[in-house]
Amino acid sequence: MNVRQLTHGCAAVLCLVATLIFPLYAAAETQTIDVGGVKRSYELIGASTGKPRPLILALHGNMGTGAQFLKYAGWDKLAAAQQIVVAAPDGTNRAWNDGRSPAEFMGRKPASGIDDVAFLTELVEHLITRGIADRRSVFVTGISNGGMMTYRLLCDRTALFAAGAAVIANMPDSSARKCRPSRPVPMLIMNGTADRLIPYDGKPGSFLSTAQTAAFWRALNGCAADPQRQWLPPRSSGNGTKVERISYKCPPANQVVVYRVENGGHQMPSHSTAFVLEAMLGPRNRDIEGAEEIWAFFSQFVIK
Repeated sequence: MNVRQLTHGCAAVLCLVATLIFPLYAAAETQTIDVGGVKRSYELIGASTGKPRPLILALHGNMGTGAQFLKYAGWDKLAAAQQIVVAAPDGTNRAWNDGRSPAEFMGRKPASGIDDVAFLTELVEHLITRGIADRRSVFVTGISNGGMMTYRLLCDRTALFAAGAAVIANMPDSSARKCRPSRPVPMLIMNGTADRLIPYDGKPGSFLSTAQTAAFWRALNGCAADPQRQWLPPRSSGNGTKVERISYKCPPANQVVVYRVENGGHQMPSHSTAFVLEAMLGPRNRDIEGAEEIWAFFSQFVIK
């Protein structure tokens, strides 16, 4: 039974319940785009036939999919609540070519010869051309391998994005050495101190630490080194995790913010979505809603 059938066939009380429940989630639609002769897929939610909306490009982690990331991070709920568009594309072989060599990958490797910078750039331009996305308010975020792809996009296609957010992802050493953004770009970083896959304190020869990653973007954005620290109120974690928000004094519209998830594992914080492989990935903080915090950061840079 679809929503229209439900509305016409139910009693008044049930109709009210349906009206209240269904708008809480934006329906995802699977679409494809041909890039360089390769058909690539993506999930799209929040698209409207009216005025172009702010766009969040949401990149899944290694071994994930766009559809899985929508549910894991709650982007479907956010799109419905905030009147924004979220595009969640699929990497080839469930991985992104984030600039690391195949030998540096710990999980799945992207298909050989795939240019994900070209794919994601063309996808954004496609959504802008269709009148779905507002060119002035395009944002990118990703988790793990998708977070590293976020760093690469901000390095290689800086002008396309108003801000970025990387979750459980530090900059690879190789990417940091090559990264030459064309201008300052606001950046949010959200990492767990007990992450065994992408260590918070880095891994020499592989990843920068979170502090070094933040310092890279602070230097680019002209921010002061001394941080302001704030512990966020506990909510419902009960698993030994808590969140410290670290911000820096930056020029207007150049903010850099770090969410330090103490005792957090390789997980994006969420108080509304399910427990996910905590025995393998470590604790998932439930004091904050990661997607909401990211959107609150991005929304400062929406052009109205």
